Amino acid sequence: MILVLSGEGPTDIGTRKPKETGWAFEPGPMAWIVDKLLNRLDRLDYSILEGHANGYDYVRFLSERDLGDLRYSRPRFFPHAQNTFESQFFRASAYQLGKHAQAVAVERNDSVIAVFFRDSDGTNSAPKTMWQAKFESILAGFRLADFPSAVPMVPRPKSEAWMLCGLLKRQNAGADCHWLEDAPGNDASPNCLKSQLATHLGTAPSAEQQAEMVRSGQIDPALIDLPSFRAFREELDRAYANAAPPLN
Repeated sequence: MILVLSGEGPTDIGTRKPKETGWAFEPGPMAWIVDKLLNRLDRLDYSILEGHANGYDYVRFLSERDLGDLRYSRPRFFPHAQNTFESQFFRASAYQLGKHAQAVAVERNDSVIAVFFRDSDGTNSAPKTMWQAKFESILAGFRLADFPSAVPMVPRPKSEAWMLCGLLKRQNAGADCHWLEDAPGNDASPNCLKSQLATHLGTAPSAEQQAEMVRSGQIDPALIDLPSFRAFREELDRAYANAAPPLN
């Protein structure tokens, strides 16, 4: 199976880093969450990211710029007038990612799951309606691309909420994390999620440290209990069920 991943930066899906042989994908904590949920006995039962690090071509990564550079032809009746400009933007971006994932599936003659990560909001606490609009816009773009094994990964308000919930649940399985989704998403706000994560850990974690927390099991995706995470996980399960090698 191939993962086609698009995110915003190193502290979510990941980034490219220079290696002796060129550029290599460096997975972030959200990529490891995807990997852990797929690496289960009732799913793949192997780590896609570890296989990729060992030389197998299991991952195709697109930065925001890479995604913006895609130019797949849109359908004749691509909707323009629905909702806000932001909704149109995310629908169009998801459409391009879905088409790219289709091309990868044909190129590799293998099953593909595409994951489109975006924070719900980076300026203030994200109302549920804002999160819902972004999530549904991404789903609409994938449907227009006719690519059913694609997943919106949209934390509310941002990925630190999921990370904190995983840490709190590790300490106390009965902990209630739902308040995290109403915390400030703006990093300049008092008591913002990034500051809360640093306070909880005693230091501001780097992208590599956050990735290692998930990879090593310090943060277990199975314990994260937030509405936005459950929505992502349900879509990942659906995408896995729909993923199949393309017909020649």
